[in-house]
Amino acid sequence: MADFDLIFQLSVKGFQPRGEFSPMIAGINASCQEVFDYSIEEMVGKPVQSIFFDEQHYQKFHMSVRKHLLDGGTAGRINTELRNRQGKRIGVALVFTAIYGIEGNLQGIVCVARDIGADSRVEQALQQSEERFRQMAELSSEWLWEQDALGRYLYNSPGVSRILGYAPEEVTGKFHSDLLTEPVDECVAEVQPGNSKVTRFFGLPNQYLHRDGHLISTESSGIPILDANGILIKWRGVDRDVTEKRRVEEEVRRAHIKLAVAQHEMKIARRIQESLLPAGPLIIPGVQVNGYWVPADQVGGDYFDYFCRDSDTVDVVIADVSGHAVGPALFMVETRSALRTQTHMVSEPGETLFLLNSFLYDDLSQSDHFISMFYLQYCSETGRMSYANAGHNSPLLVRGGTRSWQPIDAEGLVLGVKDVVCFEQKEETLEPGDLVFLYTDGVTEAQAPEGEFFGMQRLSRVVTENAHLSGEELISVCAGELNNFRQKKTFDDDLTMVVLKVLERTIK
Repeated sequence: MADFDLIFQLSVKGFQPRGEFSPMIAGINASCQEVFDYSIEEMVGKPVQSIFFDEQHYQKFHMSVRKHLLDGGTAGRINTELRNRQGKRIGVALVFTAIYGIEGNLQGIVCVARDIGADSRVEQALQQSEERFRQMAELSSEWLWEQDALGRYLYNSPGVSRILGYAPEEVTGKFHSDLLTEPVDECVAEVQPGNSKVTRFFGLPNQYLHRDGHLISTESSGIPILDANGILIKWRGVDRDVTEKRRVEEEVRRAHIKLAVAQHEMKIARRIQESLLPAGPLIIPGVQVNGYWVPADQVGGDYFDYFCRDSDTVDVVIADVSGHAVGPALFMVETRSALRTQTHMVSEPGETLFLLNSFLYDDLSQSDHFISMFYLQYCSETGRMSYANAGHNSPLLVRGGTRSWQPIDAEGLVLGVKDVVCFEQKEETLEPGDLVFLYTDGVTEAQAPEGEFFGMQRLSRVVTENAHLSGEELISVCAGELNNFRQKKTFDDDLTMVVLKVLERTIK
């Protein structure tokens, strides 16, 4: 009945064995975003307690983790209830396993949550039977047995019915090997009467065939019963059903593999994405262009590009695909390909955006993504800058020798909302010393620890005060201001900046 799987990782750094356990969400996959309706940046760093339906369910999870992991175990499973952004109840089977460091210290916990049905009637039935189920579990027992020296069952507790489906009397008289699915080393280790080296054993793996045909995994433990002369009389022991434990371990193992593959693919995707961005500054007589890009995840949805149309003309573009991670990154690649194709067909920014929107509309509208983009073209011979805007942040135009700035903007809808959109095109004349600063909203919406945004006022002050610097130096100053403001190494949104600076006009 499962229709989704959630994979997320909890951080437990700083945990003391007998101290408070307050895990934080350290990472999630795409299913988590879809089910919980939170973005990655909203989920990461969130207390795990906040996604449980209520305090009772969280405390049950808390105690289960401590019992299975924090007190020395490796993995565990619990049925519980989570809630999404709208407060909707989500019933899941939650499998968790520990991640240990090189020194054996607990680094985090990986959780795999599987949907066990959203039907409210099933949920109510499960809630009503929860207490009865617990009472039955407390009354249940393991399979206790006695075997003679040859491995033939002399006694079986009622637990054998629960584990293998046979009545105790049906098993009595059979040899241990008769119940196994395949030949393995006998837990009694081929002992013979008179063997003085017989010792106890603990946790030996066995696999049986249940009466109805499915496989049962157990761990067997036993001790030898010897007579006064040290001769083996019989064995006494217990088989513990670990079928679910083995299944959980396999699920966790596969989740680890899946996560490792996804991380590897993300690294490859980032290298590909980086290869599509300009490798360095663009310099032609009269103008220099510099760019800077840092994704929030390993791959991002921001995009910038610049290239020479001819010896005097440079095109500059900056864009932001909604969302993060692989989906927006793929649209970034598609946008770049389409854009490079369009530039050979048209020569004006407004017309370029018109054709680009028509080309991308079908893919964007079906994916619920959209793209904001600002496109400008500058001719160093005439000083003419023409530009068009598809719903992107207005760049800053700073005139040389001044500390004043003005936004440059034009009417235009973001790409992917309507199939036919006309984009207004405007012009400015630039002089030596002038610069244009383009950016994505990851710059202005960067947040300090207390929640304050970096904002346009702070950005414009930093840009105007440092407008005398080269484009590369200006970007470095802005990046440093953002790092100091945010006080952490990673960004919550993709961060992109581009600076076009007029050096001198080429006159023919």
